[in-house]
Amino acid sequence: MSFKDRLSDPRLRRAAKWTAIGSATAVVCGAAIVGIAAALMSRQLPDVSTLQNYQPKLPLRVFTADGDLVGEFGEERRQLVPIDRIPKVLKDAVLATEDARFYQHGGLDARGLTRAVVTNVLKGRMHQGASTITQQVARNMFLSSERTLSRKLKEAVLAWRLEAHLTK
Repeated sequence: MSFKDRLSDPRLRRAAKWTAIGSATAVVCGAAIVGIAAALMSRQLPDVSTLQNYQPKLPLRVFTADGDLVGEFGEERRQLVPIDRIPKVLKDAVLATEDARFYQHGGLDARGLTRAVVTNVLKGRMHQGASTITQQVARNMFLSSERTLSRKLKEAVLAWRLEAHLTK
């Protein structure tokens, strides 16, 4: 039986039609459930505007009277560097590694998310992630690193808020 003959079979067409209707219904219901959950969770999430005046922890640096560094004290060892002093090649490398479509999405990368979901379903386990840089900032600044669906949903809501509140 050729493909054309199979398409003319009313039972096959009916099955395909109901499969399409069922799939579309499942997608719409799933999206509605996720939307409602996000709206309910949204009220409990922190205000992202606090990041506008973010001051990272810097170590306490002790110097001699001559200006020689004696030591650094604190949990984190870092030195702030203005963004305009960071080489473009380094910025491009970070974006290529972490979030190649950083400037094309609004906090969530639908293409990356779809790729990760399909891969994870096919592999039958969590094999790939789909976090954008914005989501990573949301997680690191406001959330824990637990691997749950509710944390991922909170991360998505915070990423949308960050994109609306801050510039890239």
